[in-house]
Order: sequence, then structure tokens, then C-alpha cells
Amino acid sequence: MRKCARFAAIFLSGLCVAGNLFAADLRPVKEPAKIAAVFPRAAQLRLVNVWALWCAPCVAEMPDLRAIDETFGAEVAMAGISLDDMLPDASPKPVASFLDKHKIAFPNVYYTGNPDALGDYLKFDGEIPITIVYDGAGKELWRHQGRINRDQTIAQLRSLLRRKR
Repeated sequence: MRKCARFAAIFLSGLCVAGNLFAADLRPVKEPAKIAAVFPRAAQLRLVNVWALWCAPCVAEMPDLRAIDETFGAEVAMAGISLDDMLPDASPKPVASFLDKHKIAFPNVYYTGNPDALGDYLKFDGEIPITIVYDGAGKELWRHQGRINRDQTIAQLRSLLRRKR
């Protein structure tokens, strides 16, 4: 009986420690074309969300993006692109802390390159948040400017996945 109680105590304390070890996947990228390397090749759809900590709608939609990631798993690969480096004296540390706090599991890019080059690459004028969905070959399938609606975005992704089958 004592062995069982000891094992349970060790096991439960291990779970508590493991639960606090979440680490954000935040990757520095300077060239827009290198963002594609974040996605696994097998993903049917690739969702890109451009955001920043100083953007209130971006921060507000992060739980919705986490839920979308959890809903689709490997079928829809997701990546965030943080524009926080645009501010003077910026650092990736607050971005990583935010991602950790909100348990964002999908990879995020800490973009350090020219914002105009990113805008040209993604074909957007710089207004964030913006969410863009591509197929596995990189063809744009859908885009949404502004804060996403979780249910509508999930419905849109399901529709796009059905078309891919």
C-alpha cells in the first residue's frame, strides 16, 4: 500500500511539473520566403495568421486560433507571424511569454525582416490581424482581414478540406 501511495505522489507531482513546462515554438525569420519552411509538407491546408502583441484584435483572437488548431490537428497546419519586431527596442521574449501563457502550440515566426517585403509576399497592406489559408502547393484559397470568428473559420476550413478530397 505504501508503494502505491508513493508512486501516486511521484506520478502526480511529475504531472504538475510537466504541465508547467509548456514552451512556445517561436522562430526568428528575416526573409518572407522562409516562412513556408515552418509547415509540414503533408499538411492539406496551411493557415497563416499575421499578428502582434500591440494589436488588440490579434490578442483577442488567439484563443480562437488555438481552438482551431486543436480542432483540425495535422489536417490544417497553422503558423503565426508576429510583427512585434517593428517596434523600436523590441524583443521576442514578450511574444514567447504570451504564447506560453496562452498555451499556443502551433509554430510562430518572429519576423525581423522588412515589413513591406512581408506585405508584398503575402499580398496585404499591413493591416492586422489577417488570416490566409493556402493549399499544400502554396495556392491561396481564402483570406480574412480582421478578427476571425471561430465558428465561421472552422466551417470555412471544413469546406476547403471537403473540396480537397
